Amino acid sequence: MPDKRIVQVHLLPELVPCGRLRHGLAVVIDVLRASTTIVHALAAGCSCVRPCAEVDEAKELAGTMRMGRVLLGGERGGQPLAGFDLGNSPCEYTAQVCKDRTLVLTTTNGTRALLRAAQAERVLVAGFVNYSAVCEQVKADARPVHIVCSGTEGEVSLEDTLLAGAIVEYLCEHEDVALNDGARLAWDCFENHGRVLQGAVEIGQGGTHLCCLGYEEDIRTAVQVDRFALVPELKRDPLRIEVGSVGIVQSHWKC
Repeated sequence: MPDKRIVQVHLLPELVPCGRLRHGLAVVIDVLRASTTIVHALAAGCSCVRPCAEVDEAKELAGTMRMGRVLLGGERGGQPLAGFDLGNSPCEYTAQVCKDRTLVLTTTNGTRALLRAAQAERVLVAGFVNYSAVCEQVKADARPVHIVCSGTEGEVSLEDTLLAGAIVEYLCEHEDVALNDGARLAWDCFENHGRVLQGAVEIGQGGTHLCCLGYEEDIRTAVQVDRFALVPELKRDPLRIEVGSVGIVQSHWKC
């Protein structure tokens, strides 16, 4: 009898035990908003996304690139950064702005989670906007699955937990899996709140903060399930995110 496939959810990057991701498949989630923005930017024609943890690091990296071929994007505390080309609102990333350009991106939570997950053998970026495409890529990969939620400034976030739970539910329906407690908690969260997705995301800490800043449209954009059929994937040397795969067999969203 084959062993069960390991499926673990880490509700914050800081909760990933040292060395746990090695040889595994990591799925990084920051629904509001980095992973959603990355999907939008690549769909709009960005050649790749270069994630940076710090603002000065992003400025320095962008400064080494050929002018006109680089976009500098990001936020701190939900707000755009002075001197940057774009913030972290996914709808800013249009084809007119993005085509054939490299996006250097730094955000409060998501880019840090991506860099933490880089120790995994393979790293995918997930949002509700590419849910089914991510599910199919994860199912087709035999490695242990580690879903890494970015959270909100060191606290667990409802929206990331919801998406993690949706992915766990899909895998439980299609494979024989062994779940950690984080995966069970995320699955329970999705079972209770996933059927009213936008409302649930709006009442979470991240959603409430964005509403206070006037970014309600970003929430509506982030909950557009399966808007895209592409899966961003982290590549190395240099560390960058590119389109790893495109296409889905069918929608797997049941809500």
